[in-house]
Amino acid sequence: MDSNKQQQIKATILKRIEEGAAHSVFFIGDFTNLGSAETVRKALKEASDMGLVEHIAHGIYAKPMISRFGKVPVPLEAVAMEIAARDNVQILPTGLTAANILGVSTQIPLTVSFITTGSSRVINVGNRKIGFRHAAPRNFNYEGPTIPLIVQAFRELTEQNIRDQEISAVSKYLDKAPDKSILAKDILNAPMWIQNIIKPLIKKYEK
Repeated sequence: MDSNKQQQIKATILKRIEEGAAHSVFFIGDFTNLGSAETVRKALKEASDMGLVEHIAHGIYAKPMISRFGKVPVPLEAVAMEIAARDNVQILPTGLTAANILGVSTQIPLTVSFITTGSSRVINVGNRKIGFRHAAPRNFNYEGPTIPLIVQAFRELTEQNIRDQEISAVSKYLDKAPDKSILAKDILNAPMWIQNIIKPLIKKYEK
């Protein structure tokens, strides 16, 4: 490939990065329609050297976000969502990751965990990890995001550890849920012990 073509590819990649929002995630495969993977990798390496992107994992780059307090790390949940979109698979936060998002746990896990319709694997992002574990399709038989998140979080905590504090946190989360209209339908797919806890909390959203 001649140098002019390489420069054109580099310029196109840099323009796309510059137009992207902070914390935008880029994969080498996003640009292979422009040229070879090696050419793209070199262009992204240059962009990284210039500070336009960070190399956060193998083949994965992210545009930095700078606040008045310094650099803001890219949320691993956002990276996981981008990976799922790229691979055309479904994912769902599980374990402590789900519990943390829901507000029923304050622990920040070093590995953010997801079940997926895709393959199981672990992706290293600095000193943290994104874990994907293949799960049966029935785990994804929900129309909205809220009830399956609750199911995964409660399974991590177990029934014996669901107390008033956890129920209060869930109630607050439900008040901000984007899928209130289908909570009553989705809860029917949850284990019965979770239904018994959640049904009284969502009655106020039923029409």
